[in-house]
Formats: sequence, C-alpha cells, structure tokens
Amino acid sequence: MLSWPRRQHGRAAIRPALVALAGLSMVTGVVLMLAVAPSAWAADAHRNLLAARALLDGTFGTVDGYLYSPLAAALTIPALAVPEGAAVVGWLLLKVAILLIATRVATRGLQSLDRLLASAAVIAFLPVLYDLELGNVTILVAAAIAMVAWTPDRAAAGIPLGIVLATAPKPQLIPVLVWMAVFRRRALGGALGGAGLGTLAGLVVLGPGSYGAWIAALRAPPDLTAGNFSLSGMPPLAAIPASFAVVAATLLALRRGPAPGLVAALACGLLVSPYTILYAAGVLLVAAPALARTVPRPTFVLALLAPVGLVVAFPLWVGSVLLLAFTVQRGRWAGGSLTSVTAGSVERAGPVDSPP
Repeated sequence: MLSWPRRQHGRAAIRPALVALAGLSMVTGVVLMLAVAPSAWAADAHRNLLAARALLDGTFGTVDGYLYSPLAAALTIPALAVPEGAAVVGWLLLKVAILLIATRVATRGLQSLDRLLASAAVIAFLPVLYDLELGNVTILVAAAIAMVAWTPDRAAAGIPLGIVLATAPKPQLIPVLVWMAVFRRRALGGALGGAGLGTLAGLVVLGPGSYGAWIAALRAPPDLTAGNFSLSGMPPLAAIPASFAVVAATLLALRRGPAPGLVAALACGLLVSPYTILYAAGVLLVAAPALARTVPRPTFVLALLAPVGLVVAFPLWVGSVLLLAFTVQRGRWAGGSLTSVTAGSVERAGPVDSPP
C-alpha cells in the first residue's frame, strides 16, 4: 500500500528512505505493542468467537462490547471448528497475507528489496500492528476500500465493501461512500446491493431476533471515551467547529479530483466519527500510493512521525494528511495513480479516475 516515485528521485534516494521508515516503524511499533500486549492480545478475535458461540446458543447480544452484526458472527462460526489458538493465528496470518498482496500490487515498478522494505513498513505501521494484535477487522475494511479505489469502476468491485457494510457498518465509512457517489458510482451500487442482500439473507436465515439484539447493542454501546481519538473526544467547544471545518474541507476536496477526494474522505471518517480507535487509521494506507507518488517528502515525514503523532496528537496528524489534499497543486494529483507506482498505470487509470 506504500509507493514511492522511482524515476523522479532515483533509486539511491528511495532505498535509504524506505530503510529508515521500515526500521523506525518496526522499533517503535514493537515497543508500543509489547507495552499493551498483556491486555490487548487477540481481544477482538476472542470476542468474535464468543459472539459466534452465542449465536449458535441463541444468546446473541450478550457478548460485552460486540457491535458487529449477526451476519458477522455467522461468518465466524467455521472458525469454531478448530482450537481457539489456531483460529486466532489463522486470522492473523490471513490479514498479513492481505497486507503483503496489497503492498505488492501498490509497489509495482520498484525493485524486490524496495518492495520488501515497503512491506515491512506497512506491517509495522502502528495502526496496522494494533489491528493485528487485537484481531480487529480494519485491515479487511481497508482491503475492501482498496478494491474500489484501485480498480476500474464496476459493481463487482464494491461487493467486498458491501459485505463489510452488512457485517461491520462503521461510521467512518460514510465519507468513503460519498466519495464513491462522485467517482465510483457503479461500485457504490455493488456495495449497497451487496449490503442489502447480505442483510436480507441474515434476517431470513438468522431471524429478526438476533438483529433486534444487535440494534439494542448499538443503541447502548460500551463506554469508549477512554480510547476515543476522534474530534468527538475533545471538548464540545472545540470539537463542533472543528468537525464542521473537516466536513466542509472534505466536500471541497471532492471537487479537486479522485485522489485528493479519497485522502480527504478517509481522514474525515477518522476525525468526525462518533468514536475512533487507533487501529482505524490503518485505512489511510489506501491513499498512500497517491500521496507518496504525488508528494513523497511530506508523506515520508508524516510516516516517520506516525508512531508518536498518532498516539499523542491523533487529530493533528490526521488533519495534516487532510491538509495535503489542499496544499498540493491540483494538477499534480493527475500524476499520481490510486492503484500503483508504474508510469503506465497512470495512463491506464486516467479514464477510470476521472469524475463522471
């Protein structure tokens, strides 16, 4: 998911930057993750397995903190056939494989060692490490968004995101759906259709009672204020005007083109969501190819600052990403593909990445 312009800056300038980024990310990320490992390891994965068992037992809705739909619990049931430890490790390996495949797609045009370093930097990105440690679903959410953003506009590209919407409809996805309404209308139709069919199938097979329990859980969510990184975690006097400013900025960014619009939509979802946990910032990797190709130096600086910036000043760090959608000249975004780093991909993606 990380890319770097090859021809403009030369191989000699790329590799040291990737070495520094991968090294720093791994050291700081591992240290921070070890600090929270006793309380965080596989917490979400175990909760998902508990919800699957509850669904089978007819007690869905009793698992504390589980906010995914009954369909999500049903899709987890096959994992109950293996020992819990094996299920957790399998879930971890699946997400690592998705990250490696996505990074390989996004770094076409770089040498093998550079692609390996990029993969290390992606896996060591603090929100990604946190997602892997918890056993969360953010990596799958990011992959579903990438399917829409990195491929031609067709209904099939939106189906994975539709499954996400039917199982884990996170508020941060709303700006992404708005972006799709402007630049990926066919994919939006596939996503909404997939979400609707998935939900209907869940209602028919699992019954309305489980969905009623899910809605009740959503109406009385657990207290997330301690880990909330969004603007809603700030005092209202600052949070309300800041949220309006972020939404207005995102709407303006959508007028600048698909790449700045995607950057803004992803940042907006993180900042104005009712709650944002640290791992949610992993979706920003979807915009990393366009950012790193168009503005490599600011992207590199933000990546280096991520381990500290995301922890101590999350809104400021994400706001800086949003700011790039406006500070970069509009014409420069045309040289950055949403899908890969090869020069040819820009021409191939041109008609796809143009507003309708």
